[in-house]
Amino acid sequence: MDDDTQLLNPKQVADILGIHQKTVHLWLRSGRLKGTKISYRAWRIPRSALNSFIESNSNLTKKSPDATIDTNKGSEEAKTDVHPPADDSISSHTKMKYYIRDIMGEPPHEK
Repeated sequence: MDDDTQLLNPKQVADILGIHQKTVHLWLRSGRLKGTKISYRAWRIPRSALNSFIESNSNLTKKSPDATIDTNKGSEEAKTDVHPPADDSISSHTKMKYYIRDIMGEPPHEK
């Protein structure tokens, strides 16, 4: 079967993504993940919709050949890391904020 005709159920999608099935249902109801409701409780997700969902929510950036970082600029301009520093001076609450922003694909907030 090709990507357009292969249909997955939420459990299969959850297994592929390594998440809980309820998360898949939340994404389907909110429209974040495209799928078709075939009965009161049953959903089917086209493989192509899952692939585009993964691409759109990936934190891996596609680098263009022109995208280079100038290391001669100041340290603040060259800094693009979303993760907090590794030292223990940051609270677990702040670390969780960075973690959630990273998962959701949000850009870091500038100070």
